[in-house]
Amino acid sequence: MQLNLAFLDRPDLPPNPFPAAPSATAWEQLDEASRVAALEILARLIARMISARSTREASDE
Repeated sequence: MQLNLAFLDRPDLPPNPFPAAPSATAWEQLDEASRVAALEILARLIARMISARSTREASDE
């Protein structure tokens, strides 16, 4: 299941003057440093979720 993030929907942007040209995604608009920072944050969140799950499963047994 994929959820849409409301902050990525940018209704304030004017229409694309070149509709035939592919528009850049939000990820492509980020510079490399921002991409690395986002990946590090996601990695920490995933690690926390896995850790919490394993702790919860251990306490259930």
